[in-house]
Amino acid sequence: MLLGADEFPFHQIAQTFAGVATGDPSWNDGHYVCAADRHGRVALTSNLRLYPNNDVMDGFVCLRHAGRQHNVRVSRRLRPDVEDLHVGPLRLEILQPLGAVRLVLEDNPIGIRLDLTCTTANVPYMGPIEVRRHEGRLLSERATYEITGTCHGWVEVDGVRLDLDAREASCFRNHSWGFGPGRGGPRPYGAPAPPKRAPGVRHWVLLHAADHGAFCFVDPSGRAAAGRGAILEPQRIVPVVDIDHDVEFYDGGRRLRRASLALTDVEGRRRQYAVRDLGWVYCQGGGYFGGFDDGLGQGVFRGDEHVEGEVWDVSHPTTIVRSDGSSFEVEHDWAESFVAVDHDGGGGLAHYECVVIR
Repeated sequence: MLLGADEFPFHQIAQTFAGVATGDPSWNDGHYVCAADRHGRVALTSNLRLYPNNDVMDGFVCLRHAGRQHNVRVSRRLRPDVEDLHVGPLRLEILQPLGAVRLVLEDNPIGIRLDLTCTTANVPYMGPIEVRRHEGRLLSERATYEITGTCHGWVEVDGVRLDLDAREASCFRNHSWGFGPGRGGPRPYGAPAPPKRAPGVRHWVLLHAADHGAFCFVDPSGRAAAGRGAILEPQRIVPVVDIDHDVEFYDGGRRLRRASLALTDVEGRRRQYAVRDLGWVYCQGGGYFGGFDDGLGQGVFRGDEHVEGEVWDVSHPTTIVRSDGSSFEVEHDWAESFVAVDHDGGGGLAHYECVVIR
């Protein structure tokens, strides 16, 4: 199948842009876009991702407002509209490569809408390509770059419109591609893989301050990216060589309440940040960890067009309450915290994924 992109001389394999170099059904490529405002009114995570070997494009928006999380999950058949980054009511527009994207969610059964433009403020950070093998078996291979910046536009929740101003709202996003377990459906026939994560506290932080951004990653599993980070300035990247953190949790030991973070760069400058919780978002509402209604997770074919979702009360640090009053706790500690940042007397925001791995 020929695509418009095939006119450009950027091919990497002897195939059109409709195909990829591996037949692994978990191969995927997509954008993860998050935003929050300093007043704690709105925090959201979203994703739009292609699975060429399953002929699927899916995505989600998980939006927190007033202690409630509104989840919209969408899926469609990928081909023939491979180049059109939309799934049902969800659309992503690349306004300027590495510079700006527009995220739009139109009318849907869950009752939220949005139109946000995310503008890059600093040089994007490309992390090391992660390759994971076990006894010679290739389990995963993934590339990722990270971006911080400003956000402006609006969101609408239950008919109430909330405007976001670039002076008080930030975006945090990454673009990743590759393959690995956890996406593209269950793998019932291969030998069991070893545990992916070791016990401990994992930190994945994207931060946007007035004059710079920052990224750091702490993971007890010893991944290639663990212990790495960078200060992201408008014209350059300064690698981070030391990461110190001290975290206080809410009762239950799962959700971050406040923290201090210190990043020391290769030039010897130590930057200190005090962070304060603005609320958390469970990406399980977007389909992670088997989060679709059928329990099969992301990247699974669900028909030519599919939309589902729900609204949760997430005001409690560990318990989620459904709209019918029933409650549950996720079997893992994963959630994306959004925090206000104080640095040198100035304000900022961060996407602070702080996970206690049991």
